[in-house]
Amino acid sequence: MKRNPALGALCLLAVALPCAADTFLLKDGTTLNGAVVSEAGDSYILEVQITKSIKDERKIAKSDVVKITREQPGEAAFEPISKMVPTPDLLTADDYKMRIASVEKFVKEHRDSSKLSNAKTILATLKSEHDAVAAGGIKFNDKILTAAEYQANIYDLDARVQEAKIRGLVNSNQFLQALRVFAEFDRDYRNTLSYGALVSLMRQVIQSQLAEAKQSLLTLDARTKEQALGIQRMPLADRKITEGAIKEENALIEARYKAEKDAKQNWVTTSPFHKASFEDTVKFGEQELVRLGTAQTALGVDGGKAYRDAWTAAHGGNAAAFSAALAAAKSAAVPARYLAPLEAAAKSIK
Repeated sequence: MKRNPALGALCLLAVALPCAADTFLLKDGTTLNGAVVSEAGDSYILEVQITKSIKDERKIAKSDVVKITREQPGEAAFEPISKMVPTPDLLTADDYKMRIASVEKFVKEHRDSSKLSNAKTILATLKSEHDAVAAGGIKFNDKILTAAEYQANIYDLDARVQEAKIRGLVNSNQFLQALRVFAEFDRDYRNTLSYGALVSLMRQVIQSQLAEAKQSLLTLDARTKEQALGIQRMPLADRKITEGAIKEENALIEARYKAEKDAKQNWVTTSPFHKASFEDTVKFGEQELVRLGTAQTALGVDGGKAYRDAWTAAHGGNAAAFSAALAAAKSAAVPARYLAPLEAAAKSIK
């Protein structure tokens, strides 16, 4: 099939400058997206993208074409740019820099694009948010907080970030990791709205883990016997290899279990033939269900407010007010790592 030499040469530059991919609406209702490679009097030869790395040529009769929608310059290149805003929460300054570089590249290379104005608006947004984050701010819940706003609310905001992390782990079925993160969260953020919001979800996760562990204990003896019988039926050479592999695996499992227990890890990793790991899960899980069943989901003491009051007092110039606010924050179980910078800042108060 003969191709137009000029268009063919341009297509060799596809990485740097892709051929325009127009949309052809056919009489039968189908659409084709492709670049016109050549025209014979009554037909088009199109280069069509089959997969990300595979292209093919299609011949279509001009009489079958109802409408051709021409791609505007830079339209394909703008598509990933258009998805860069609104930005997700918690991007770092470096994350913003990478996005900014991509948009600046588009602006430089597509000055004739109808999307140039949109790209410049996106670029302005990214630069504004980057500057706020680089100065110590944060984006959360689709809102940019200045460094001062972030620091004044850091205890509540950190709780909400951890809540989002735990929910993400649960949604991706990483239940053991979710329980471990929640154990730390439980220690540090019990007097926050995020804690109350998570209690019901974590009870469900624990119930699921308990049910699985109890079922594994019920079937453990039968599974162990079935494994032993399977090994006995093997030829001697295969049996020795299998027994050696199982012995080695069991040693690794036991070492991991011991290391987790030594590290005071209450949610241990379970293994199919490791009885103690299931027993520990059942014992601790049942204790946690009872404890969380009595947990207060409505705020009694608001740790977030107590921290904000202490932050305000630390920057307010009244030593007595700070002392009272600090005592209230400690009573609200705000961790020492949050209060230490406030105490340092308040040293200048007379």
